[in-house]
Amino acid sequence: MSQEERRAASFLSFLRRPVVRGGILLLSFAVAVRLVFWGTYSPISFGDTPSYLRLAEDVAGGGWGGYDGTRTPGYPAFLALVGPSPERIFIAQMKLGVAISLLLFWMMWRTTRHVRLALLVGGLYSLLPAQLLFEANLLTETLTTFWIILSFALFVALRDSQARLPVQLVLAGLLGVSSSLAGLTRPLFYVLPVCLLPFVWWKPEAGWPVRLGRSLFFCLGPILLLGGWMNFIHERYGMWSPTVMGGYSLVQHTGAFFELLPEDQADLRDVYLRYRDARIAERGNQTNTIWDAIPEMSRVSGLGFYDLSRELQRLSLQLIREHPGMYARSVLEGWIGFWKAPVYWDPGGFTPSWLAAPVGAAAWIGRVLCLAANAAFLGLSVLVAFSRKVRARLGREELLLAATGSVWVISIAQTLLDHGDNPRFLVPLQMLVCLVVVLGGWRWRTGKATQEVRR
Repeated sequence: MSQEERRAASFLSFLRRPVVRGGILLLSFAVAVRLVFWGTYSPISFGDTPSYLRLAEDVAGGGWGGYDGTRTPGYPAFLALVGPSPERIFIAQMKLGVAISLLLFWMMWRTTRHVRLALLVGGLYSLLPAQLLFEANLLTETLTTFWIILSFALFVALRDSQARLPVQLVLAGLLGVSSSLAGLTRPLFYVLPVCLLPFVWWKPEAGWPVRLGRSLFFCLGPILLLGGWMNFIHERYGMWSPTVMGGYSLVQHTGAFFELLPEDQADLRDVYLRYRDARIAERGNQTNTIWDAIPEMSRVSGLGFYDLSRELQRLSLQLIREHPGMYARSVLEGWIGFWKAPVYWDPGGFTPSWLAAPVGAAAWIGRVLCLAANAAFLGLSVLVAFSRKVRARLGREELLLAATGSVWVISIAQTLLDHGDNPRFLVPLQMLVCLVVVLGGWRWRTGKATQEVRR
């Protein structure tokens, strides 16, 4: 047999592997779904979109001199890279969606060696309307989802790596960078590297020098990227924060009891209350009142945009200290809202228009499935926390623990800092929730030890 024949036979043998056939099948399905999606739906702008596009122009202009600090730079940099055209952004986010599906497939296969189970998890991303339809939205969620899922795929590669130390150090460094880029895309995910660090260290069979080296290389990304960005905000605006919006975000909580501010703050207090009352009369709640009230609050106080944010942060912290029960109630409401799994889409974006009805039905079914997955995730978490039998049955699966812990930490962090569109904060984590539920169910049914599966 000639060398060319041996290569051809090797390639054919590679293609016959079940995991390769499964990956090709999933790739074909994901691309086909998005070709139909591209031909029938239009990119959708939201209230946040113009600010991202404006900042993208600043980035594309070759410098950060005009960058106002209202957003972290990840999504504006992405928009500057792909171009300002909504159609080009839509195409780029669909490509990310295909990559997310394949990464989910690989993670699930690598953990279970079960191709059909991997196809289920990978295919879900292209089937759930809440995930697929978001690829047309000119917002950060699809890019954030990509960085999160890539981070967990790198974590799985690092978890299973038996390579020499230099390879493990490279994987740890890449994991630190990808998890940091999730934070630079959505500031809520600044905590993701903190969630992953214990699992980067946790390799009992390795000596402490190996674990220390992995951890140090992992930390380079967060220190340079996340720390560097916070230093940029501090140097320019005097705030130790990922953005300059912290004071405005806290008012999303404290605005519900803003009337409790003292008389020496009557100017700011009364302006906000007037806008709050109008917002409640129109929509039934005070969420996002602050964005309408900023111009007049700035005028009556004489404070600029950044100074007003600092002042509102100071007043909000004062209200939280004096009325912790009211703040706790708002926090709990935000945490509950986090799990509501809405679908963000525009029925008017479909051509032909009759497609909106079946897509709406699919969106409703998809939301029910996501709500069921969220409920199962919470139920599984409670069982693991309180039942030794359940913990023994599930075994020590690092991916399951890291994903569950990350979702829980972020679900708490998001509601402590903001009380706006909390359900939207779950969108980048929804597939992690689904992965935990499927993987946890499989572990419960089989009762196999992780190391046995990987062998």
